[in-house]
Amino acid sequence: MKNVFERALASALMELLSSCDSAPEWSVAEMLALLEHPPDAALGDYAFPCFQLARFFRKAPPAIAAELAEQWGNSDVSAHGVEQVQATGPYLNFTISPGVLADAILPAIAKGHSFDAPQVAARERVMIEFSQPNTHKGFHVGHLRNVALGDALCRIFRYNGYEVVGANYIGDVGTHIAKCLWYYESFNQDPPPEQQRGAWLGELYTKATLLLEDAPVEQRKTYQQEVREILKKLEGGDPKLDATWQETRQWSLDDFAEIYEWLGVHFDCVFFESEVDDEGKEIVLQGEQDGVFQLSEGAIGIDLEEELGFFLLLKSDGTTLYSTKDLALAKHKFDQFGIDRSIYVVGAEQTLHFKQVFATLRRMGYEQAELCHHLPYALVMLPEGKMSSRAGNVILFSQLRQKIMDSLRTQHFQARKGEWPDEEIEETCRKVAVAALKYGMLAQDPAKQIVFSMEDWLKTEGDTGTYLVYAYVRICSIVRQLGIEPSADADCSLLCHPNEKALSRRLLDFNRAVWSAGEQFKPSLLAHALYGLARDFSRAYTTCSVKHAKTEALQHARLLLFHGVAETLKQGLHLLGITPPERL
Repeated sequence: MKNVFERALASALMELLSSCDSAPEWSVAEMLALLEHPPDAALGDYAFPCFQLARFFRKAPPAIAAELAEQWGNSDVSAHGVEQVQATGPYLNFTISPGVLADAILPAIAKGHSFDAPQVAARERVMIEFSQPNTHKGFHVGHLRNVALGDALCRIFRYNGYEVVGANYIGDVGTHIAKCLWYYESFNQDPPPEQQRGAWLGELYTKATLLLEDAPVEQRKTYQQEVREILKKLEGGDPKLDATWQETRQWSLDDFAEIYEWLGVHFDCVFFESEVDDEGKEIVLQGEQDGVFQLSEGAIGIDLEEELGFFLLLKSDGTTLYSTKDLALAKHKFDQFGIDRSIYVVGAEQTLHFKQVFATLRRMGYEQAELCHHLPYALVMLPEGKMSSRAGNVILFSQLRQKIMDSLRTQHFQARKGEWPDEEIEETCRKVAVAALKYGMLAQDPAKQIVFSMEDWLKTEGDTGTYLVYAYVRICSIVRQLGIEPSADADCSLLCHPNEKALSRRLLDFNRAVWSAGEQFKPSLLAHALYGLARDFSRAYTTCSVKHAKTEALQHARLLLFHGVAETLKQGLHLLGITPPERL
């Protein structure tokens, strides 16, 4: 994705090279691909590396850069907004006029024209599957990374012009449920709580797991047999146990729905593991009859050869596996939703599994398998190590939410008590809490582990969601205090200060950052761009005052600039799933 200045530079460079002997006949696209951003703004706004010209001109790249700079100055070649061209080593650097740069983006933001241009030439239908919690287990802080990643990708892909289907795949069958119901029916003496019954079921699951692990050997065998019997009854549709499963399952689903609503997360469709279990078994049995899958010692699988090995799809006793159900789920996605691309947001520990799933889908004849993508992400850790529902050393989301909301009420909004309506205080606390949590989960590259720290994520300085929210609110406050509406007709040529230009450049590059964040499956790239914008705004705020501008025209120009920053922050935060308050 290239802007007006890059396209003008590419055309001008092609014109410049056309007058040189032995020059390559590059296309505009090839020329655009070569343009870079200098590492230091003092060097210019764009750079053209001359390394690839060395084999054509048979000269050293620095000599070529120097000759091209001289030739540019002695010719009629020009490019939109370029006010200076200079050679620095092997690079030909270009500096754009600050006023022209500002005028290219600020009026468009003021008119609402800068955040609505799809970038995808052919509109693809993309399904992004994320969250995937298990019923009968507690929803903990580790699950939040998956939710934040998937929700941000849905928003980013939509912004970039894709048709997006956000999907959830809930695990509502399996041994973990049998363990939970075994403990619930055999050992639990407490009535279910009035609220957060899903989280309570998670506690029962942990108690069941610990009881099984700590029991003497013979007693453990008895317990394990009892769990197997419950699992068998569940799979066989025992009426009494099925009623208990349905009731307790709903407790978890109600908890999930309430959490998603608090986080502002929406799904276009929800799949359940229980709905694809039988179909997956039928697919595997049919595949074995068709010769796609192989029978091996009573079990059925597929030989994916040396790199991926034998992929087991159905156990010898007829029991299904995750692989069985993933094939049925993929068939639903392709056949019922007509998707072109399928993105799975699942932890990095499942990398081999998804390689095997995609390879199997290719063997089954699904062309869409080539555009299936597993987005792996690393774990969220506690300072003392890995979290585990099984071991019970997790921070439940319900506990975290209570703790962070209490902290915000007492430390940040106590002074607003009586001054603001209670409803506004509560909603503002929620928005700041969501900003802190989601940004903390998104600011890191998905491949890197996160050590969860509520205290650090709530800091109002540094690379935090709280800092970005405060930057946005500060600009809203400036506009309110001045009582002047930003105007697209302000004179952008007055915005000549380096800090003003740095902001204009950030705004111009916003769509590029969003595009890269989507295509690379890294919302962290957008998070970093927003932090850089907020940081540059803080510098400009102290050096380029709106209130104390020397002239009224300059005041209006700076107000337009800061308004552009606020609108871009708001849009960028929205793409990360964050809605900033208008005041704090």
